[in-house]
Amino acid sequence: METTTAGWQLDFFGEAAAIVVPPPKLDPLPDPSLWSEAVREKMVDALISLACDSRRGDSMPESLIDCAEMLRARMRNRPLDLEEYSMTLGWIFGYWNGALPYSYVCGVSGVDPETLQDVILNHARLRGDLDAVRRLCCGSLL
Repeated sequence: METTTAGWQLDFFGEAAAIVVPPPKLDPLPDPSLWSEAVREKMVDALISLACDSRRGDSMPESLIDCAEMLRARMRNRPLDLEEYSMTLGWIFGYWNGALPYSYVCGVSGVDPETLQDVILNHARLRGDLDAVRRLCCGSLL
């Protein structure tokens, strides 16, 4: 282990002591392009289970519950992270897929993907937010 001397500490009653900076820790996960095939498979499995599994033991994925809770907070005009909320709306409507597409998460868990979409389209505030995300994502001809 190599150390770097950053300076010297002078002691009034003793000798000068080196101030040593330890080397930075290596990243525990190197660049994904350097991963072995086995590590890639394990990471994919972990990602799918993270998105599709439930912490409560029911069949509803946590990712969809988190989306529903965010939509409920917006309906009740509670404060939330607007950037995360906008990304969630875009994910639900397929403007971007994230790590796993919304339709995949719904398909694996047996949830109808139109459920949350219908909630958004049938609520004025959520529909307005979706229109803003759509303009941001897709632009407008006007």
